[in-house]
Amino acid sequence: MKKNSVLKKKYILKAKEIFKNNLIEGYSDWKKTKFKFIAPAKEEYVFQFLWDTAFHSIVLSHFDLKWAKEEIKNHLKAQWENGFIPHIIFWEGRYLDLPHWAFIESKFPGRPRTTSLTQPPVFAIAAEIIYDKDKDERDSLSAKKFLTEILEKLAKHHRWLLENRDNDKDFLVSIISPNESGMDELPVFQIVAGYEGQTTAKLHYYYRKGDLLNQKYGFNNKIILEKDYFNVEELLFNTVFIEANRALSRLFKEVGNAQEEKYFADIAKKGEESLLKKCWDEKDKIFYSLYSNSEKKVKIKTVASLLPLFLEGFKGSKLEDLISKHLLNPQEFYRPFPFPSVSANEVYYEPNDIPFYKIKLLWRGPTWMATNWFIVRGLRKHGYDEIADGVVAKMVEMIEKWGFREYYNPETGQGYRRDNFGWST
Repeated sequence: MKKNSVLKKKYILKAKEIFKNNLIEGYSDWKKTKFKFIAPAKEEYVFQFLWDTAFHSIVLSHFDLKWAKEEIKNHLKAQWENGFIPHIIFWEGRYLDLPHWAFIESKFPGRPRTTSLTQPPVFAIAAEIIYDKDKDERDSLSAKKFLTEILEKLAKHHRWLLENRDNDKDFLVSIISPNESGMDELPVFQIVAGYEGQTTAKLHYYYRKGDLLNQKYGFNNKIILEKDYFNVEELLFNTVFIEANRALSRLFKEVGNAQEEKYFADIAKKGEESLLKKCWDEKDKIFYSLYSNSEKKVKIKTVASLLPLFLEGFKGSKLEDLISKHLLNPQEFYRPFPFPSVSANEVYYEPNDIPFYKIKLLWRGPTWMATNWFIVRGLRKHGYDEIADGVVAKMVEMIEKWGFREYYNPETGQGYRRDNFGWST
């Protein structure tokens, strides 16, 4: 117990140092507002990202509740009028400073201010964690002020997702780009895009082909989903959406809005029922994402296949099968440093960092702290604390040796790519 307390203090100090170093602030001419946010890293990822912001705010809730709230509120300054929350905000927006993909992912390519894509809606989950700590440390009246500032905005985004991304009305929402999953080049998406090979240059083309078509159609969701060239009811995104709706329901209860409390609880229940029924593969005893209007399964085992563990209503023999046959299977996900982004017995599994002389690909095998966070919390939710403790110990081992890196080798624990990476705290 004493050792854990010492480690926590040590990591809080390191998180503070990383966040201070990665902090970006200034004044946005296009939004006419001051901005202040934690960038994921000091190189390349120097913009504000949706689910990174949520994770940063969760970490901040351990030592600075005011700053935790400000992270989310800063991102919401760039929410669109229709409720859409973009996955990246280019606050300063200087044309020459923007990467090439900023122009591909925006329906205003001449001067992108934000992308026209979103990301897993983690904000409501983060907001509930912040609120619960705020209520415990101070008082509920003070804590509720934060809720009044953000709840309606988050609810508007969730409604936007249902209205624009749920064509078949099954309460599972579609993503229209690999980047909306947060797991960029996961091999699932190359199958959706129509390419089963391994050549990195071709892979990038197939991943980006859909983004170029999205831009051609002006990011009109109705047209994009009807055209059906990239239409994925993705597991991680929908698991997060379901539990975020539950979080919204509980938060609306806190502010006395019974109508919204019931609405979001119902949405969560219906979405969960659809996911557990449609995405579970009885033969393989695992979950797969669905794609196209005909809802075909992409039968590649990835870390997203484990993510429904995070669902409140996932119980019984299916839960036991997922854990025993897959999560704890050393030939698949229970590698020396779990959990790899692709199962070790898949042809696409690549645990090492992609060499610099090849075109960079992410999410092809390495372990990421963000997906582990969901899995660990899911394990604890369902009473598998001993397994969760073992996974956390492995995460600590990686961090102790390699620091807070962007991702890690599931075989050796070696840290890769960006150092002092925000969400790994």
